[in-house]
Amino acid sequence: MSGERLAFRQYKKLQVNRARQLSQMRVRLTELGDNRGLQELDTMMTEFGATGPQAPEDPVGEMLAELVQEMKDALADLGASHTMLGDVWAVALKRDAFSARMTRFTDNSGLVAVSDATLSLCGVYAQALGLAGRRGPEPQVLTGVLRYYYVQQRVFGLAGKLEIRLEPEAAETTALFQYLAAQFVLAHELAHYVLGHTSAVSAFAPDEYVPVCSESHQLETEADLHALRAVRRTCERLFDELPPEGGEAALGAVGAAIGMLAVHATERGLFVRRGVSHPPARQRAAALLREMRPDERKLAQETLDLALTATEAASTIGAGAVPFTPGMFGSAPIHTPLGPAYLKTTEVCDAIQCRPREWYVELFDQVGRELNEPWLADGAHLAAEGEPAFALRTWGLPKGSIGALCDPEQPLTFNALYMKLRAAFTSRGLREDHLLAYGIAAATLVSEPLSG
Repeated sequence: MSGERLAFRQYKKLQVNRARQLSQMRVRLTELGDNRGLQELDTMMTEFGATGPQAPEDPVGEMLAELVQEMKDALADLGASHTMLGDVWAVALKRDAFSARMTRFTDNSGLVAVSDATLSLCGVYAQALGLAGRRGPEPQVLTGVLRYYYVQQRVFGLAGKLEIRLEPEAAETTALFQYLAAQFVLAHELAHYVLGHTSAVSAFAPDEYVPVCSESHQLETEADLHALRAVRRTCERLFDELPPEGGEAALGAVGAAIGMLAVHATERGLFVRRGVSHPPARQRAAALLREMRPDERKLAQETLDLALTATEAASTIGAGAVPFTPGMFGSAPIHTPLGPAYLKTTEVCDAIQCRPREWYVELFDQVGRELNEPWLADGAHLAAEGEPAFALRTWGLPKGSIGALCDPEQPLTFNALYMKLRAAFTSRGLREDHLLAYGIAAATLVSEPLSG
């Protein structure tokens, strides 16, 4: 045990029980009556088991191990030391409130952690872009599926997503783009390690799941560009039958663009207050495009133009934002087992987050009178006046929670804030049918002064 590298010790501690996760997925699909989803899950697991994996109930872990090895091989081709690469591990975590991170330990070993949700979000982008490749650019479709994803994360703390059902050929392309995007996410973090970048020192890192990156945008750009080269190299390996400068380069560029945006979307859409973040998406995109060859750049530019527009529209919260509505999908083949009523709930939850500050104050003035609960209005006025601590205290949050929520040196997700407010409103006797709407409204109103 004493001879183990520190990163490997932590890697073993963080392993997810995928068998339990798989069982929970089956239970949930059964509850929803989603027979097709159950059939697809069972088919996927049967096909996966037929490949003879080391962990027959852990496709995520097997895929990650494959991705990591491919990226290590590519980085070695680019000059990284095999010895150094042997001292870095990667783990996928069932945690939604971060994207990806590299931690360097005191013995110089490294651990890359990536969220299941980030890998899932790569798939959301890939599906929408695969649809665009068949039907032409439809930014509102990607905006809609992203917006839905954000509402699920922000309000319910779930990586909920809508399925875009594609024809088999398009689905194969989509799967490839998702795979290449996941490669880029991992390669970016591995690049930090092989380039000698240290983990960010920040009070925003009370634990290792916070999406803290380097404080230097230059180091982030270096990691992006090195990751792009690594993905390009793996594409050359995957498609070694193609001539040099062939179509594999463009595929890798698109994958890199998707991976970059998936991380950016997580940071922008889910947090009220976050640690040191990556450079703005358009700045990162411009740097990636400059690094690309002409054959890569053309396809990647088309992808980025569509995806950036949709990402920025989908992750904008507050007054003036365009909330989710099923009408965004038009005739696109969107599927969810949850039905129209759930889509309507999602629409309402998002609409509540897209109001001007005055709307929330008026809402709580009104409901405070109607429910004879003046503390609701009192807290709203304090929040609107830039006094978040007093607002939270008035709404009934305990002192210890208020300190953490208002600490500018601690990260804060919207979901964490909403859940604290919901619990406080429950303790003060607010009815169950009021908790969702008023909890979201209070969290949205107080988010601005808490954001710093």
